[in-house]
Amino acid sequence: MGIKLTIQRYEIFNKVVQLQNITNAGNELNLTQSAVSHAIKSLEEELGLHLLIRNRSGIRLTSEGEIIHKHTLAVMHSHHLLLQEASALNELENGIIRIGTFASVTTHWLPMILKEFKRKYPQITVEIYDNDYENLEAAVQSGELDCCFTIASSKKCIDFHPLHKDKLFCIVSNESELRMQQKMRLEQLEMYPLIKPKKGWDHETATFFSEHNINPIVKYEVSDDQSIIALVQANLGINIRPELVLKGAPDGITALEFEKEACRIIGLGMTKQTSHATKNFAAIVKKLFKTI
Repeated sequence: MGIKLTIQRYEIFNKVVQLQNITNAGNELNLTQSAVSHAIKSLEEELGLHLLIRNRSGIRLTSEGEIIHKHTLAVMHSHHLLLQEASALNELENGIIRIGTFASVTTHWLPMILKEFKRKYPQITVEIYDNDYENLEAAVQSGELDCCFTIASSKKCIDFHPLHKDKLFCIVSNESELRMQQKMRLEQLEMYPLIKPKKGWDHETATFFSEHNINPIVKYEVSDDQSIIALVQANLGINIRPELVLKGAPDGITALEFEKEACRIIGLGMTKQTSHATKNFAAIVKKLFKTI
């Protein structure tokens, strides 16, 4: 079996696992459903293992498939790096880099970054993936992504390169009595209902509450920033939001500083095995937004 065909089967297998659907995987890879099914079947026959379970709810990995999937991701990541390095050695700045990001960075940083990157490296394609910090970091570690924007924490499975200190504010409705205060006292966070981001999107607030031993009264849990702000506008609770999220925020809310400065540190997460193109991307990000 040729190397090229083997790599293609790994790519197909990984895409089916990612999307949990053969038809959708085929559409993304410009392949027919039968071609995808054939590739999966031939891979299973070559390995002598049953990799996928198909049922009405979709497709999931068998226990053997979970182990094989980790290896195919690693192989595809190494293949991706090989092609990037070959391009660099041939002085051909082309290829693909896959960037993980979250909403506020996507909105306020990425347009400027991508514009500058395209100007310098017009032949390199950038693919963008949105998710929460934990999933983005796991995708970088597994090789699904080349790098990601994330925030500083004590538990990191990848290398973290700090860029910017993003100040935290308590946002309240303009109908709230709190809006007249100069600053928010920490003990007040236990006195008013809190609109809390859902798990996976709440790292900075959870860390803040833990550090200051605060037990908030959680009224609602939502993930989308705009939904959170809308609920605060309606005076249904208070929330803690970073400064970057509040850029261009609508009327109807007031952002209060805390008595003690609070912030999240935004940075880039990468592995030590970083492609030439990813290093170029990181250099542009640091040039434009590194303030630490």
